[in-house]
Parts: sequence; structure tokens; C-alpha cells
Amino acid sequence: MGEASSDVTAVRVLAVSRVAPRAAAGEDAGGRVKVKLSFMDSFWVMLPPIQRVFLYELRQEDEFPAVVERLKRALADTLAHYIPLAGKLEHEADTGDVWVNYYSSDADAGVAFVEAESDGMDVRRLATDESHDVPAFQSLVPELDASALPAPVLSVQATRLGAGTGVAVGISVHHALADGKAVWRFMEAWASASREGSPVTAALGAPHYSREDAIPHPEADELARGLLKAVAPNLPVVNSAKYDFSQRFLRERRTFFLDADDIKSLKQRIDGLAMSGAEAGAPKPKPVSTFVALAALGWTAFVRSKGLGAGDDTYLAFLADLRARLDPPVADGYLGNCVRACMASCPDAAELLGEGGILRAARAVQAAVKAMEAAPLAGTDKGAINAMMRLPFNRLANVAASPRFKAYEASDFGFGKPARVELVSMNHDGEMVLVGGRRDGEVQVSVSVDPAHMDAFKAWVLGCSR
Repeated sequence: MGEASSDVTAVRVLAVSRVAPRAAAGEDAGGRVKVKLSFMDSFWVMLPPIQRVFLYELRQEDEFPAVVERLKRALADTLAHYIPLAGKLEHEADTGDVWVNYYSSDADAGVAFVEAESDGMDVRRLATDESHDVPAFQSLVPELDASALPAPVLSVQATRLGAGTGVAVGISVHHALADGKAVWRFMEAWASASREGSPVTAALGAPHYSREDAIPHPEADELARGLLKAVAPNLPVVNSAKYDFSQRFLRERRTFFLDADDIKSLKQRIDGLAMSGAEAGAPKPKPVSTFVALAALGWTAFVRSKGLGAGDDTYLAFLADLRARLDPPVADGYLGNCVRACMASCPDAAELLGEGGILRAARAVQAAVKAMEAAPLAGTDKGAINAMMRLPFNRLANVAASPRFKAYEASDFGFGKPARVELVSMNHDGEMVLVGGRRDGEVQVSVSVDPAHMDAFKAWVLGCSR
């Protein structure tokens, strides 16, 4: 990791060490843990890592060296249960499979932990500004080179901010090993180990990560290899040039907080439109969930801000957690990908404009959810993935994460809840990231949009919910 380009946001690396699992339960006699990727993991091999930053205002008694030691000690304890996160993705040429391997005897075993400082960064400004300081945020998350295999799975960075007034904890996680829910459970376990002394509590059980029986499928291995060949045909080199992520740095990013009353108002608006359009004597329309309401809000804001209209087809992509929807269900503690893509569509963007547009969008999202519930594993094969990649990206919005992710509660390491949590790796024009906010009933909405469209996007989001 180098220094940021601006003197104000320059980050200076102080030290880089490695944190290995402490008392690594689950290793075999050779000090090795080996997990083969499932077909649900394979699609993510060629994508950039998940990068999040957590900003904390430190109390006067919280010295940075002590904070770092606390984080490292808790990380070692947590990795003892989440051993694959300490490993590397490796390609097995003979079979075409990709594995996560951890060898305790390797000289570079464990997770890279970067210690850094930046006296010029004001933690309060970073935590309160609506607009993201993108270069600053990017300098607060560690590098994780996933361009070729073997590749590390996790790296961590702790940065002292503003002469000791704050600290940023940044993580980079390879998506091929873990989906959003799994990452948040790891964060909660790590914070629990730091705060309470144990990553496994009555409320937060131990994880499991064996792929063999977790997601049963008669053609699991063939699916996994087929997807790997489709998305990363040049393994062990990961061919990300096929999917150009360079434009992500040209987006403007902002964060809005919608409180419980805002969410209630938005849902009432959509449900009211449904009731007014219902025929007399017809069953009462299904109320919209918080996720459906916010997804519809983001999609219609995207369509309006980009000036889409008559004759433009448009789409909204989102991921559904399948853990509770499979038979048998997958336990919550599964450390892996157990999600599938869902796609809402509208053949004519003009239908998403006007007073009833947000209801039309909500109905399309509900229809996509219903289709997923009827056939959870549909859409996880190579054909479905290729069809999705052929969609017009300039008319495709997407919603990431979930209001159910309690981002602020899950990341209290014992020196207070974070002042701000952000996904740094937003990479799409029209991306909206949802997590639970800082207060009860609040939802944090972070968006990545072309700068020319941001003001129109914001006006619609706030106008519809307040």
C-alpha cells in the first residue's frame, strides 16, 4: 500500500505484520485446513474484494498502540474459528477446482495486518459528510491482490487519524469465500472477541464452512467448474479485464440516513397507491417490506436521474440470502456464499415515472422475490449468469447489502460504536447499499451515481420518503 496522493489525506504505513489463528482448532495433523469452493462461490472468483471501512472517534484514554494490540489479539482468537479467512485461494490445475487453503507452516501464514497513520484526516468530517471523500476512504482499506491465484482471502488495516482523535479499521475480503451475511457475522465475532473476550457467545454461535453437504446439489462440482471457466477462463490468472471496473472511481458517492418515520412514510406511500388502484372486492394488496420499498425507491431514482424513458428497458439486480430457503436449510453461521442474483425488470422505463412509478417498481421487485422463493436454486447456473452479464449496464441499477445488517451494533470493539461505516468497494453507476443505521429503525442508504445525476437522484430519494 502506498501513500494517498493528497498531503491532507496522506496515509503513512508504520508496520505490516501477520495475524495467524490462535489455537487453530480444526486443523489436521499437518497444520492445514482445505476447503473447496462451491458453485455459489465460483462466480465471485474474478470480482474485486469486498472493502469496508469503520470510523471511530477515540476517547482520550484510548491510545492507538493499545487499540491495535486489542484488535490483533481479538483477530487471532476469531480466526481460530474462521480459519479459511486466514488462508489463500489456490487453483488446482488437474481438476480445475479452486480451494481455500491454510497452512500454518507457511512463512506468510495468516492475515496481513497494516498499521498506518494520517494526521491530516479529520475523523469527524469523514464520519459526518454526506459526500464521501473517496480517495481518503480508499486509502483506509488495505490492498488485497486478487488478480491471480494464489490470492489472500482477508487483509486488515488500522489507521490512526487526526493525531490520535480517531481510528479507521479497514477490511478487504475476497468475495469468493464469503457473502455479505458471512462477513457481517465475522465482524460481529471479531468485535465480540475484542469487547467480551470470546468470538463465540450464546447469541453468536460458532461458524461452519465445509461445502460438502452445506448446499446439496446433484451437479455441484460440474456447476462450480463450469462457472469458473465462464467467469475466469484464464485461471490461475483472474481475467478481470473482461469486466471493466475502472469506472468505479469516476462515480460520486453520498450517504443518506432515513429514520423510522421516513421508512414508514415511504411504505405508506407505496401501499396507498396499491390500495387506490385495487378493484372493489379484490383481496387487500400485499404490503411492501422495507427492502422492497427502498429497492423501488432506488430504482426509480436511477431511472429519473439518468433520463430514461419510453422505449428503454431497465433492470434492478439484488442478491437474496438462501440459507433459510433451501431444503434442508443452511445454518446462519455458514461461512460461504449462499446467495443468488434476483432480477426485477421493466420493458419500458416510462412505466417507472409518474405518480404510480414507484408502485410499478415495487411490484416488479416483489415478483422477483416470489420467483426466487418458488425456485431458490434457479439462476445459479452458467447460462443464467451469462444472461445477466449481457444486460445493458447503463440501464441496470443494483441494491447491495440489507437493512437487516446491524452494521453499527456489530462493529463495537469495546471503544464505542463506529461513527460511520461504509462500503468502499462500490463499483457501479446506480448502486445503492443498505445497512441498519445508527439509531433504532434507521436505514443508512449509500449510493454511487454519475456526478451529473446525483442531485436528481438525491431529490427523488428524499422527496419520496419525507
